[in-house]
Amino acid sequence: MASGGNNGLKDAFDKYSRFGKTETQLKEKDIRIDSKNIQKMMKDAAVVDNTYTTQLLDNDIARVLGKLTSGGTYSKGIKTFELQGFKQLIDQVSASKNISTDQIFAQINASGGPSLAHVTTTANKIITDRMTDASQYTGSHKERFDAEGHGRGKPGRVDGFKNTGYVGNYRGEGTYDQKH
Repeated sequence: MASGGNNGLKDAFDKYSRFGKTETQLKEKDIRIDSKNIQKMMKDAAVVDNTYTTQLLDNDIARVLGKLTSGGTYSKGIKTFELQGFKQLIDQVSASKNISTDQIFAQINASGGPSLAHVTTTANKIITDRMTDASQYTGSHKERFDAEGHGRGKPGRVDGFKNTGYVGNYRGEGTYDQKH
């Protein structure tokens, strides 16, 4: 294995292991990659194709995790990889695909990191736009939005009244003299 490929693999491992994690999770000392991010990496790098499917990748992940947990490297129940275990997974994938590990390293390095390809989009954009257009609302619902169309929160839903009358829920404070 070439040293440049190994360095590029570490960079790709770092990028994909951090992808989709919260700030709190990123503050942990030991960043590990889970099977979801491994699948994303392999799909982005075109390692997963018509002959080597995600099911076969899942089988390889299970095999390597089984070896690592039974060998004592990982504690029982661990479902994520650190860098050394990930390298063993790459070796297993290359054996399953009958190609060299250098080819897989080259494909992973060429991918350039996680992409947002194949991200779910809004199914019925026209309907969603119509239903979220605040200018179309009438009546009491119209009061829920300000002039820019942003929600007002509780002030838009609840009428605030002061209970200052001598009877509970009296709302006409200061109007008695005006009526009589």
